[in-house]
Amino acid sequence: MHNKQYSYLLERSIETLFLATTPKALESYIEVISDIFMSEAAPVIPYWMVLSALLFVLGDEESKTRMKAARLLRFFDDRQSKKAKLQDLDISISDKTTAVYKKAQFEISQRLASQHPELAFHVFAEFAKHFKELHADNQRNMVFALLPWIKTVNLQLDPMGGPTAMSYMLMVNLFEITIKCGSSLHHEIQALWQALATGPYAGNVQLIVDFVIDLSLNRKYQNFVPYAKQVIVFLSTTPAGQKVIDFLLLQIGPRTMSNERREFKLSADEPEALPYFADLTSTVTGGPKQVGFLVSCYYTRLTYL
Repeated sequence: MHNKQYSYLLERSIETLFLATTPKALESYIEVISDIFMSEAAPVIPYWMVLSALLFVLGDEESKTRMKAARLLRFFDDRQSKKAKLQDLDISISDKTTAVYKKAQFEISQRLASQHPELAFHVFAEFAKHFKELHADNQRNMVFALLPWIKTVNLQLDPMGGPTAMSYMLMVNLFEITIKCGSSLHHEIQALWQALATGPYAGNVQLIVDFVIDLSLNRKYQNFVPYAKQVIVFLSTTPAGQKVIDFLLLQIGPRTMSNERREFKLSADEPEALPYFADLTSTVTGGPKQVGFLVSCYYTRLTYL
């Protein structure tokens, strides 16, 4: 309270809601954070930062900790006059039965996602920032809270015909999660890709297909192909599955398979505006670039037909 000029202290405390290793530590941090934000002279912190952490805490095993997170979310909702009626879920979120409070966590996340769709990219990036540092149970908890947000995402193109910085950030972060956790959390990762493809924005499917193909061709590492195939399979099992096949057919040809595909690049200041931007260069080591990579990609596409 007396060191508000050092925003790092509060930001680090919020991060600890993801990373606390004991129930007592988590309860203590959320108590302090609640006192600070509910004070008359609360510091200015991006809402998406604390929102993401509180949604994650709603899946904690301790009822008292969940209730503190729910109370602070109601406080923000009332202050913004959004009226998501979160108080209706107080009894469920305090219940000791896992299925009951998990359902309430999802419902709260869904209501807030519908109230704040403009925050979806930032909420996803904040989750992605901490995802790989968590153990599997907490990763599943994070996916559960994230699904309503990813359904609201509208992937968009920039004037040059490639994905916007925010759209690219989301896909590259989700691709990193797929690489690191696809085998241990197969169904959860599948649900994220499918939610992105089955939302209200039909153009998402083509942009995702273009992304995984461009990523593989630009990297030219054989190790990228299995992950690209995995994403395509996820998409093909959605109602938009036929569109996926149509997009792949359009991609088969000498011109689209050339080495001269545009590689997306961010301007120098854009990464600083994003909570997290995965570096796939360090995520997958492919060794020397494969001479026969394009032929392999070509064959990979044919296998889906």
